Amino acid sequence: MIIVENRKLQNARPFFTIITVVRNGSTALQKCINSIKAQTFQDFEYLIIDGASSDGTIELIRDNSDVVSFAVSEEDQGLYFAMNRGLKLASGKYIGILNADDIYFPNTLDLVQDAIRKDSNSDVIYGAMSYFSQPDQVHFIHHDELPKRMIFHPTCFVSSEAYKRIGEFDTKYQVAADYEFIMRCFRAGEKFLGLHKVLASFSEGGTSARLRFQSILETSEIQGRYNFESNARRFLKLSRLLIVTYLRVILGKAQGWFESTVRR
Repeated sequence: MIIVENRKLQNARPFFTIITVVRNGSTALQKCINSIKAQTFQDFEYLIIDGASSDGTIELIRDNSDVVSFAVSEEDQGLYFAMNRGLKLASGKYIGILNADDIYFPNTLDLVQDAIRKDSNSDVIYGAMSYFSQPDQVHFIHHDELPKRMIFHPTCFVSSEAYKRIGEFDTKYQVAADYEFIMRCFRAGEKFLGLHKVLASFSEGGTSARLRFQSILETSEIQGRYNFESNARRFLKLSRLLIVTYLRVILGKAQGWFESTVRR
């Protein structure tokens, strides 16, 4: 079901396509949309792919049709299936994917387009991020660290040409397909450009955070797939991460139980 269709009003190919995938995200989506509205660089289209929401998200999207170029709502098989749907609809020269509970800063697109114009050969442009809970702390991961960990995907902008060469997200991964895609770009020699500027802020409760164990397993498989570590080293690292994560979950639950007991 098409919710919004404003793209027919466009006369030229936009510089950016921004894609947001959402399902029952009405409590956070408005903040995300507001961050798109606030952009000082306005040469973009904004696509929202909704997974058949039932909580008012569809109505919220319609209410923001002044900034949404195209929105569709339909059942899908998961996050990355929806992202791939968005990629097929995108017409921008560079594509950014912003989660429904994340935001850009007002100058994000301006900073990225300025960097691209200065270095037009770049295919993957990315930057620093902050958390909602710690706005003053800036985090940056250089793409040279990709064999060990992922750069911040909400800060990434990938050229449409790179998507044509590299392909879309591998939907066999439930929570780490963005990492696998960026690793493909890295292995293929796509040109990365890291900006030491904060491009996005996001919550710590995304899909990967909720599915910690799944994220660890998929990340380890991807690293093994691209042969960045020996099987023995990867096994030891995976075992350690699973144990530490399990203990953190148990301790977190124990702390919650203790605090609720004291309050009684």
